Amino acid sequence: MTEHPLTLNTPDGHTIAGRQYLPAQPVAILVISHGMAEHGDRYQELARWLGAHNILVITYHHRGHGPHCPAEHQGHYADQNGWQRVVDDLAQVVETARKQHPGLPVNLLGHSMGSFIAQSYAQQYGDRINALILSATNRIHRPQLLASRLLVNLIAGVRGRRHRSRLIGKMTFGQFNRAFRPNRTGSDWLSRDPEQVDRYEADPCCGFDCSVGLWQDFIAGMLSIRPATWHRDLPVHLLSGTADAVGEMGKGVRQHFQTIRESGIEQVTLRLFDGGRHEMLNETNRMEVWQYVLTLCRIQSPARSEASDLPLAQSLP
Repeated sequence: MTEHPLTLNTPDGHTIAGRQYLPAQPVAILVISHGMAEHGDRYQELARWLGAHNILVITYHHRGHGPHCPAEHQGHYADQNGWQRVVDDLAQVVETARKQHPGLPVNLLGHSMGSFIAQSYAQQYGDRINALILSATNRIHRPQLLASRLLVNLIAGVRGRRHRSRLIGKMTFGQFNRAFRPNRTGSDWLSRDPEQVDRYEADPCCGFDCSVGLWQDFIAGMLSIRPATWHRDLPVHLLSGTADAVGEMGKGVRQHFQTIRESGIEQVTLRLFDGGRHEMLNETNRMEVWQYVLTLCRIQSPARSEASDLPLAQSLP
């Protein structure tokens, strides 16, 4: 397997930085859309493992994220149209993969924030991928999102879109961590594996406060997601842990699964891993999760309408 840097220039002058993990004989492509306050390089071990199993993996950094992001832009998408820009960035990455490796099925895995970016992408460009994998996602809780938007807009009106609000951080990441008191670190909610948590805590490109503008874009983006508008023959696979606070300890993920299923999507599955926290790809049982992701990547074919051999739902209580 070989590894190559990925550098793409967008129409508005942004540079997308990432990496390709290319096996000698790839059978499928997996594009990874990472979460908030982290970066694509954190998926290197998974990418190398999948590469050893003939899956070509592409990771990249969202705007405002990654080791090459200037400090003044960290945690901020853009001053205008931030959500659409990150969705279009993902579209450019996928189209690059399709052009460089024609004929290979393209799977899209979105984690946490990246799962919502991936859903917006699927809503607009769903015919360009063979499967959508959503890791650590949640339902679109519209009343809660509308209330949060009021608060975020108020803060933005007083402090500006570039302001980093500690209050928002406490209401999100801080609230997630309180579910695991007494806390060893501020990131216990991510994984039961202390080594993985410590790596996150020590990473200068992780755990930062995002701008109020990013939160405005993110909330607006989530509110725009409507599974009923997705391509019905796009396979959708959800995976999460039963102790993921973002997914409301499984409740929100189950509700999102039902919403997608009832919207008319022909193939939708749910896999809940017992006791797993937010980052199932970095959990104590990550090899089990990696194997599951590998299975999802392998079952897709260029003929997207072929039925999956996975059951409709797995590990539902």
